[in-house]
Amino acid sequence: MPRFSIITPVFNPPKQAFEQCVSSVMQQSFTDWEWCLADDASTEPWVSERLNDLQASDARVKVVNRATNGGIVRASNDAIALAGGEFLVLLDNDDELRHDALALVAEAADRSPEVDYLYSDENKLSPEGQHFDAFAKPVWSPERLLGQNYTSHLSVLRRDAVEAVGRFRPGFDGSQDYDLVLRVVERARNIVHIPHVLYHWRALPSSTASAAAAKPYAFVAALRAVTEHLQRRGIDAEVSEAGPSLARIRRTLPHRPRVTVIVPIDESHSQILGVDTWCAENVVRSLALRTTYTNHDVTFVAPQSVDEMALTTLSDRLSVPSRVVRVANGTPKADALNAGLAACSSLRAVVVDQHCEIVDDDWLQTLLSYEQLDGVAMVGATVVDLDGKIVSAGLSLSPEPHEIGLGRHADDVGPVGMLGIARECTGVSTRFALVDVPSLRKVGGISTDYQSRMADFDLACKLREEGLHSIVTPLARVRTFESRTNDESELDVLKQRWPWLIGNDLYVRIDTRADAPSRPA
Repeated sequence: MPRFSIITPVFNPPKQAFEQCVSSVMQQSFTDWEWCLADDASTEPWVSERLNDLQASDARVKVVNRATNGGIVRASNDAIALAGGEFLVLLDNDDELRHDALALVAEAADRSPEVDYLYSDENKLSPEGQHFDAFAKPVWSPERLLGQNYTSHLSVLRRDAVEAVGRFRPGFDGSQDYDLVLRVVERARNIVHIPHVLYHWRALPSSTASAAAAKPYAFVAALRAVTEHLQRRGIDAEVSEAGPSLARIRRTLPHRPRVTVIVPIDESHSQILGVDTWCAENVVRSLALRTTYTNHDVTFVAPQSVDEMALTTLSDRLSVPSRVVRVANGTPKADALNAGLAACSSLRAVVVDQHCEIVDDDWLQTLLSYEQLDGVAMVGATVVDLDGKIVSAGLSLSPEPHEIGLGRHADDVGPVGMLGIARECTGVSTRFALVDVPSLRKVGGISTDYQSRMADFDLACKLREEGLHSIVTPLARVRTFESRTNDESELDVLKQRWPWLIGNDLYVRIDTRADAPSRPA
């Protein structure tokens, strides 16, 4: 039995592109493969002739000729019917594999004997043969997969798993791979990402690689595939379009847990729309006006210098219970947050910076809708400034610690659409985030060794060491009036403390800031 069965439906491919596809298979350094091709009644005479030549010249090539054109799903299933390999490798008839693609997949499969699905990085291939738009993908990210088919190419699936779910399904043409993967991962024992570009996706004018609008029917099928995937998992959610090839998943909150909102405050003022405003009063006003979720209470962490009457005024603005935790004057933010977490009696808390202002009424139920996902310690909103530019859409450690999306417009979907969807990330900003209180207590809370935002990155590193990560969502946005500050000396401290993590982010492997240097094609 061969290790790999390459599955390729064929229908009138561009001749030169198909020959390059053929070369990429025949030149694989790993030779334990078979190539199963289904000719879907191509009308170009050369296609059947070339397929017959391939089959005659190499015993590893198997061809089935369909009498009528049935579409990509039927043709793909006919190709699978020929397969005897342990794994199925999905290859389109005009794309190319890297010469050692199968060798690297085999190595990864050997390291993880129970793997049922493997996927790699990819790039695109211009009609002139130039590689561009490399996609350095994250480690397995199930929330991101709901928002986009990020795994895409190269996809390699255990044949038994594909047979168990019934192969490709009619009615999902154009998104048949996505639908298949969603069904396989529901039962997969292990999923592995191979962090190398193994697949070159040819960007022809009619291809999905060239333009998201090239196959609008495919996106309709993709939304239906996600909807049915969530239904099979018993998740009540609304699925809608979030942008080109992007899906917005809005879950229905299945329960209403108690949440404590922790707001460290002091006497700080900001100019908000030209008016000198007490920050604490502004954030409390937005909490009171923009929070429809009622099962929460508020803890103010206040220095002794904030008088009781002022605190009473803040409490009176709220329609939910509140309390005050006193700290010494000049207490750093990290210590204030830790004091609030220490006093918290609920399992979930939201940390809120006093310089923030809430935008969305349903922000709390939105954040809560992610908190029961496996391995999630924090859920962050997208933080924007007064100009509508992103301040933070999560934290990344690669290639340098940076706030994801920094400087991009809030409506910019960002690199590979990542800012337009909810997704896993290494960490989120403590400006505004739902936290799992036991998880933060387990790692010792927020480090007091930093006075800047480096404390957030340090917390992300501590959580990652415990096998935990965060979720960030564009479905909840908050505005901040705080000016950004950088502290190079504290960055050095972070690098010295976590040298094995800095530059080794599992979820974002590029610099995503607006002013990041462009990557070479």
